[in-house]
Amino acid sequence: MRKILFLITLLVIIVLGLSSCSKDEAVIDVNQLEGVWGLVSESGYYYDEGEKISYNENYNPFEPTSDCEKIIIQKIGDNRYKMTAYEYYSGNWHQTDIENFSLDGNDIIPEDMHGVDVSVVRIVEISSDQFVIECLGQDEDGDFYDKYIYQRMTE
Repeated sequence: MRKILFLITLLVIIVLGLSSCSKDEAVIDVNQLEGVWGLVSESGYYYDEGEKISYNENYNPFEPTSDCEKIIIQKIGDNRYKMTAYEYYSGNWHQTDIENFSLDGNDIIPEDMHGVDVSVVRIVEISSDQFVIECLGQDEDGDFYDKYIYQRMTE
């Protein structure tokens, strides 16, 4: 009888524990956000003339080639950040864009997306060495999804 009571109690604890888990986003540590981040992976899909095109690309920003990218994120105010984007070509990193943004939870709220119809830019994960974001949106051809994985670099 004791064994059955123990098993029932254990089952109730497990069920309650699992049901209390929510699908809420993990809280990010914004202190990890600032720094130099090299793009190591980009994947997702988009539509072109009604056809869904999926992609998955890997890069090595530590030994860059002409297809590598990096970003530098700096805090510029209370909950305001500046992201400077770079591409590698002709043997050097070249600045391609600057975007200011703020955070609303895990969502990145850009001040100006230069005509891109992105509905959500969300931080999925951030740690001392990895930064993962997802972008959801829609353009003239349909929905698109991008996932970017960055590794921390030194300048």
